Amino acid sequence: MNEIDFIRQQLAAERAHLREILNCVRRETAAGTPRAILAYLDWAAARLLQRLAADQVVAPLPGATAGRAEQLLALLDATEPPAAAANHGVHIGQWRQTARLTADSILEERRLYAAARRAAGLP
Repeated sequence: MNEIDFIRQQLAAERAHLREILNCVRRETAAGTPRAILAYLDWAAARLLQRLAADQVVAPLPGATAGRAEQLLALLDATEPPAAAANHGVHIGQWRQTARLTADSILEERRLYAAARRAAGLP
């Protein structure tokens, strides 16, 4: 696996994780959402918006509510992650800059995602 494939795979995993947790809380309210889920949503939403900020102006979203979940799901549906685009002469440096992946960010995403899954009662 080359680095571009790794970046694509990691970004796809982060998007799938976010979609899974968002689908779990679509009908929740902020008061009824466990803290671990709120922490994951805050972190994942910030990552998603950070990656999209270079391509478009994205307004900050309000607290982790059902409405925010709907907004993030719509954003996920409407956007293709930059690193998933065709590899037409894009330099690896551009992939690295867009993805903003580090070992720490990958580990933090996995830790927060696991905690959110547990809080959501997922296996």
